[in-house]
Amino acid sequence: MAPEVCDVLIIGAGTAGCVLANRLSADPDTRVIVAEAGRSDRDLLLHVPGASIRNSTTPKFNWGFVTEPEAALDNRQLFWAQGKVLGGSSAINGMIYARGHPLDYDRWVQLGCAGWGYDDLLPFFRRAERNERGAGPLHGGDGPVQVSRGRPDLAICQRFLNAAAEEGFPVLDDLNTPAPEGFGHYDTTVGRGRRSSSASAYLNPVRGRPNLRVWLHSLAARLIIEGSRVVGAELIREGRRVTVRAEREVLLCGGAVNSPQLLMLSGIGPADHLDAMGIPVRVDLPAVGENLQNHVSYRMQFAVSEPITAYKYVRPAGALRAGAEYLLRRRGVLSQSIVPTGGFFRTDPSLDAPDVQVQLGVGLIGRVGGSVLARLPREHGFSLGVNQGSPYSRGTVRLRSADPTVPPAIAPRYFSNPRDLDVLVLGVERMRALARRPSLARVISREIDPSPDIADRAALRASARTRAGTAFHPVGTCRMGADAESVVDLQLRVRGVEGLRVADASVIPALMNANTNAAALMIGERAAALALEG
Repeated sequence: MAPEVCDVLIIGAGTAGCVLANRLSADPDTRVIVAEAGRSDRDLLLHVPGASIRNSTTPKFNWGFVTEPEAALDNRQLFWAQGKVLGGSSAINGMIYARGHPLDYDRWVQLGCAGWGYDDLLPFFRRAERNERGAGPLHGGDGPVQVSRGRPDLAICQRFLNAAAEEGFPVLDDLNTPAPEGFGHYDTTVGRGRRSSSASAYLNPVRGRPNLRVWLHSLAARLIIEGSRVVGAELIREGRRVTVRAEREVLLCGGAVNSPQLLMLSGIGPADHLDAMGIPVRVDLPAVGENLQNHVSYRMQFAVSEPITAYKYVRPAGALRAGAEYLLRRRGVLSQSIVPTGGFFRTDPSLDAPDVQVQLGVGLIGRVGGSVLARLPREHGFSLGVNQGSPYSRGTVRLRSADPTVPPAIAPRYFSNPRDLDVLVLGVERMRALARRPSLARVISREIDPSPDIADRAALRASARTRAGTAFHPVGTCRMGADAESVVDLQLRVRGVEGLRVADASVIPALMNANTNAAALMIGERAAALALEG
């Protein structure tokens, strides 16, 4: 079959890919093809904020990656939820809109990424955002992504903030302000009671453009390289091999797992690894798949004695009320994130920026990876996800096979740098102290995790190795930098070839102490501007 031809090929319609599809197809003379391995986002429950338990668990919307056994976590293999649907993880995540502290981005500059500091990036954050606060120095008022101020209905959220104040933390109206510490209700990517994913905000409104084609169920098998230039890609589309040629540029937006996988499948990566996989080496780029970072997380759980958590909506009468309120008014618990409240703090008061993030879960919800029913709460209670927000450990993504349908080997190497375990334990200890403040202590009927018998730091460290998981924020495997060892340069161009950029969370050199969706939106906006500049 003759190859399909376009000007720009975007591989992956995740968070950043949808941004690029919108911005680049705005020029009617630019022919854009978007190739997405997943399916449509037409499923109605994908757009219901309170259905994220179901959405993040459903296999048809999820790559469902599983890590290699983690030595420091009792050789457990961890489930990694990553969106496989239009909008990517923005279609299944908890919808928290948190950018991180400005110093997190200024650290990128210290790592050699001049022009990628917070002041440089703020205009791109603002460009993406339609915050209900309106336009201002920190927020955008007319961007595609709807961002709402958190106003959770469940009383456990306010009790938590009262306890935070009793513990000495500031309670903030906006957790995106540059404060070194603070707790509050998170802004969320929700508008008028519906999830505002990257697909619903950027892609779906422009699907009718005649110069834009969106291909679903289209897995990129390899990039096509002629001489030193990437000229397109070979896709597996609905069981058939299809070739697409891009006359201007290919933009890779697969995320921190799929982007390095495709580079390596195409012969761009560590030469010794590619040789072992039987893949001809086109560019020896050892950093591809290196520098993997993710937030390691300890989930604390507490049962409570009052009906102030989401459990009341699991029972039939409560579920009916919640459903009716959502259907009739787009309000209530189904219109909100299940992790609506939390904040950031320092484990060392000498730090300039926080190093731990906390997310309050409004019920005793099971871990992602099980069935929906297994994840629903069975009694009143809440959880606190405590994240080591600025990890020191680094892992890898490597191929298992030259077959593009075989998932890659993911080795996060959590706690390979012992400072991560130290920070996480200090964070859990501080949240234990917060939970013992009067506003929470009077309603907590028992501590579930960590259990009361875990009474000293050594026992807590052992518990972390047994119970710690991930917050699903992988970055770094196509690291950006000015140095020759980085995967992409400061214009996001892949080193050693022409005509190829990477634009997703994989380019982040150092993980922010925050959820990654806001940063991925910003990267999409910045990449679009760079691509339009040529």
